[in-house]
Amino acid sequence: MSKINNKILLGILVVLLLVFLGKRFLGSSGERNFRATLVAIDTSQVTKIVIQPRASTGNNITFTKTGTSWEVARADIKDEADLNNVKNMLANMVNISPKRLVAKSEDKWTQYEVNDSLGTRVMAYAGDKVLTDFILGKFNFQQASRSMSNFVRLSDEEDVYSVEGFLSSSFNQEFNNFRDRTFVKVTKENITSVRFEYPGDSSFVLNLVASKWEIDGLQADSTAVESYLSGLRNLTKNEFADDFTPQGKVATYRLSIAGNNMQPITVSAFQEGEGHILNATLNEGAYFREGSLNIYDKLFVSKTSLLPAGDQ
Repeated sequence: MSKINNKILLGILVVLLLVFLGKRFLGSSGERNFRATLVAIDTSQVTKIVIQPRASTGNNITFTKTGTSWEVARADIKDEADLNNVKNMLANMVNISPKRLVAKSEDKWTQYEVNDSLGTRVMAYAGDKVLTDFILGKFNFQQASRSMSNFVRLSDEEDVYSVEGFLSSSFNQEFNNFRDRTFVKVTKENITSVRFEYPGDSSFVLNLVASKWEIDGLQADSTAVESYLSGLRNLTKNEFADDFTPQGKVATYRLSIAGNNMQPITVSAFQEGEGHILNATLNEGAYFREGSLNIYDKLFVSKTSLLPAGDQ
């Protein structure tokens, strides 16, 4: 009798083991029955990236590499690309590995937002060769485990995968966020002169003479000058004025920054209504609206604001 019971128990254990192995390796639980890697590319080969946004968000965004530089374009707007954003995209494409398979058929695409109308399609090329082509779907955040993931589908396959991380932050951005927004960037210790060109007779030059700042032979207020120069270190803008045409227009205000071990920088301000359109030689092809950051007021200061109270 005991031998029969032992055989029965052994049989049950074998069945349970087979069920476990079947679930683990044959796909009923979705833990092991899928590819280990979705995307694995050599980013040094990538010469073009195309992002096809969700159907409702506009035209394709195309990044093109020339030498070591990247350019970004959408419709008829073409500009230098923000290199940090390009590097983030490439870093995310080095190795996209799924942690689980969530769907195996097209009828689930809408649920995970990996169809043409809801997903963001990403294509990377080496010349004319397609290196990868995938659709980035819904972002998922698990409060209990504090984990983030995105649903992803290869464009020519039906399977949908959950991929750990926040891929959406790299690829799902407004077009202007992909553009180079550099305006003024300088090491203040290198600056030796700032020329302010204003209408009428209000122009002046701030010069570094024998380690002291002067304006028209008068010693400047060192604290005010330090504060002003510190504000020039890294200014960025985001409100592009793509409809502005500089042809036939003269800048109302101009600022010229020169110094040691640096490229001279010229900032021009064009009057437009009650505001200004700004342009800087560090990003010569881009024009920006004055906007809410008050960069115009930070740049084009008065002579009196840089002089001691008694010399004003």
